[in-house]
This record gives sequence, structure tokens and C-alpha cells, in this order.
Amino acid sequence: MEKRDIVVCLKRMQKEGYLEKLIAGQEIQLTDYGLSVGNDCIYRHNSISQMLQFIGVNEKTADQDACRIEHIVTDESTRAICQFINYENMYYERRIRNSELTDRYEKGNYIFSMQMYSLEQRCPRKLKKEYYCYSRNVILEITKKGYFKLQKVSSLGNKRLWYKNYDKQWVLAEQGAQGEQIPSRVFEFIIKPNDRVIEGKLLIAFMSENQTEPEVWDCGQLEVEIW
Repeated sequence: MEKRDIVVCLKRMQKEGYLEKLIAGQEIQLTDYGLSVGNDCIYRHNSISQMLQFIGVNEKTADQDACRIEHIVTDESTRAICQFINYENMYYERRIRNSELTDRYEKGNYIFSMQMYSLEQRCPRKLKKEYYCYSRNVILEITKKGYFKLQKVSSLGNKRLWYKNYDKQWVLAEQGAQGEQIPSRVFEFIIKPNDRVIEGKLLIAFMSENQTEPEVWDCGQLEVEIW
């Protein structure tokens, strides 16, 4: 799209109530109505994508096809797909990636639980020693995006928490008031049959400031449980 086409589109979205007043040089902001409509679109898209994966389509193709289907499918068919995937079908495991979780939770803070496991292949699984520097509770903050906020109870010394994002790159976790905060969109969420608990997984590492790549023993898996 050309710049003038984008401007026309933005002005139309503002006129229809999706955007706050446009001010030159400032970030474009959705209204509460725009956010609600956007979350509804995400919910429909994810449901259609999961439906395609359920019948055997690979994740990447399902996501691309869902982008096309959601523009032509009727409201009746969309409602039926969403109902089947999210409420009636309890017989297969679903995986959700790149989700802000704003389509599942209203604005606010939610307290859930978390664990940090070593990558060692052993049973029972071994908790990482750094895990004991954190509270077992993790806060999910939902605004216009979703963030998991970790709560530190003791210092990590010279180590910092890193995570691997959707592009397989190591990213230094942003520091919050009480600990690190990590975007929900970088987690992989697993919905299991007949289980109301949703498990989120993320590859993490604790590295010192002078490290650029983690060693195997630096790495672990952060798991959050939400419901």
C-alpha cells in the first residue's frame, strides 16, 4: 500500500471508532472497541487455524489458509468452528503460538503458577537452581498485550534471564518492578483434552553479562500453568 492509502485507511478506522485520535508523531492506539474487535478476529483466526490442524494440515499452512478463509467464511460457519474447537471437541491436543492471550482474558492481573526445569532427561524432572530465586507465582498482566511477570525473592548474582523468541533468537528479558517480564506471545501454549489447565512453555537461559550464547547447562524450560 502507498502512504496515502494507509492514511485514508487509518482515518476511516478512526471515524468508525477503532482508533483513538490520530496525532502526528505519536503511536497509533486502538480504542477499547477496536481492541475488542481485534481480539475477536484473533479468536476466529486461531480457531480456524486449529480446525485445519485438527484435520491434518501442518501449522504453517493452516495459519496461512486461516488468513484467507476468515475473510470469506460466513458468521454462522465461524461460530460453529469456534464452538467445536473451543468447547465441544475434547479429543486432541492443541498448540497455540504467538498469542497475546487478550482473546482469552479481560484486562487485569491474574495470578498463576510457574516452574523452571533443567533440560536434563531424567525422571522426575529436575528444577533449575535459579528457580529458587523466584516466587512460584507468576502474574499474567493483560493490557493491550499480555505479559508474564516473574517475582524475584532473591538475587541471581551476575546472571541475567534470557529467552528464545519465535524467531529462535536469544532475547534479554525486560526488567520489571519485582522481576523480569516476558511477552506471552513467545510462549507455546498446549491445551490438552479434558484438562482446564493450559500449559505454556518457553526455552530460557541464565547467562552472565559477558556471555553471548548459552551453554547447554545454562538452559532450561520455563513452564507456566494458566486456567
